[in-house]
Amino acid sequence: MLSARTLDSHECFVSVTAREMFESGDWVLPTLNGHPRINKTPLCYWLVGGLSKITGRVDEFTARLPSAIFAVLSAVAILYFVNKWLSFRVAAISTCVWVTSLSYIRCSHSAKSDTALTFFVILCLLSFYSAITADTRRNQVWYALIFWISFGLGNLAKGPAPLAYVLVPIFSYVAVFRQWKSLARLLPVAGPVIAMVIVLPWPLAIAHRMNWDIMIWKREFVDRLYGDYTPGHFPIYYYLGQMFKYITPWVAFLPMALAAPFYRVWEKKQPVMKFLWLWFVADMVFLAVDVCKRQHYILPLMPAMAILIGILLEDIVFVRKAYPQKFARNVLKGHIIAIIVGAVGGSVYLAITRPQFLVPAVSLGIITIVATLTVAILFSRGKPAAACGVIFSGIVIWVMICDAGFSTALDVDRYARDFARKVARIVPPSDKLVAYRVISSRFVQYFGKVVPEIRDKSLLYEHYEQGDWVVCTFDHLSELAQDNRLRKVCQERRYGKEDTGGILFHKSAEFIEDKDSNDIRDPRTKRSGESVF
Repeated sequence: MLSARTLDSHECFVSVTAREMFESGDWVLPTLNGHPRINKTPLCYWLVGGLSKITGRVDEFTARLPSAIFAVLSAVAILYFVNKWLSFRVAAISTCVWVTSLSYIRCSHSAKSDTALTFFVILCLLSFYSAITADTRRNQVWYALIFWISFGLGNLAKGPAPLAYVLVPIFSYVAVFRQWKSLARLLPVAGPVIAMVIVLPWPLAIAHRMNWDIMIWKREFVDRLYGDYTPGHFPIYYYLGQMFKYITPWVAFLPMALAAPFYRVWEKKQPVMKFLWLWFVADMVFLAVDVCKRQHYILPLMPAMAILIGILLEDIVFVRKAYPQKFARNVLKGHIIAIIVGAVGGSVYLAITRPQFLVPAVSLGIITIVATLTVAILFSRGKPAAACGVIFSGIVIWVMICDAGFSTALDVDRYARDFARKVARIVPPSDKLVAYRVISSRFVQYFGKVVPEIRDKSLLYEHYEQGDWVVCTFDHLSELAQDNRLRKVCQERRYGKEDTGGILFHKSAEFIEDKDSNDIRDPRTKRSGESVF
């Protein structure tokens, strides 16, 4: 269902930039609506642009496919490394927790670069721990190579974020456990050289192309950290709520996972759990101190929590060494009651308040109740593996129903998409369209071409008098909507606070919009009902 929802504005930063790379053939200097976009590193642009060479276009599927692939690879990485450290059963459960969490579901269906960043952070930190705990020099070298290559690619995907997401947990780990000597196992000379060979060519090429006028990198990477550039205006405890949100539906196990690593009962699992705990907590502290806060910044931390919860679940369901049978039974009972009550209550609430969601709401309620009761029966009959299978399968089906039943209705970006496509149908391909002040990346994506932005009103009138089409969106509608000098072709409504509406103007003819048929007619044809084209 990668194509189920409209691309949002941040996703269009990737899709439009990739399309312009593909169309221009310039794979060094990224542009967004014709303007250089060098504030983000280009790996995702290259991947989407490369896919467009195969598909011939950049649409929702093409833009989101790299994220879906990176998401699958992140699951493979967790399965491989946790299996090496502990056991296949722990690895399988941890992987299932990760792929059924809200973190995974959101990042795997988004074209933004956060999924690529998350994958490379996972690979860096899991390979780091494997390198310093490997029993042979050969394995140390292999894991160290994986670490440095992933670190370089991570910075190419969304640099310089890995400097914090990777180095802060590593420094915390070696400082707390006095593992300074273990850093020698990470190829401290050859490794950084490999990473720099991956990272440096692009910024050096850009600096040369821009005549070393790269102050935007200072604003993007330094000023953002201190809140001088696009501050978040959120309190220091902002991510405490976000961590529960992004680990849904495993919310109840998060506090347990934060406390568990300090109990000696875990024995051989305890060192791994402490490393995962430091990964999560150290990055959380860094994000809390960082002035610029965005909810998706927490994504690279959540795999550590998913693995911790997987270790807990494996003990609760199968081993029952850290958590006795009585505790496991009480946890199961509590979840069964809460899930059934929530399923029934949620279905009734949606059926009453949103009748259009009646069918998916009832379906979700039935699936939830049936799966929960099945899990309870399987546990009572001593079949925990089958019960786990039902749990994870039930969550997958639940998510699929949500995507099928709610994604279209809750897709507020579709209004901006529809307006851009309507304008694309009206404006002849040979004509020029200009925008007043600012045009959204969504409009550029779905209009399909670069739309020059005219910020000076007098210059805008010159374009208008020359026969160019004029579009106005975002917060500037009121400035042109009442201007009698501009003839309105069509107008699209706004939805909420989003940039989803706009007005199209043209000098030569006053077009008439037939709202019933969506047919735009031109009186110049002098034939009633004849289309512009």
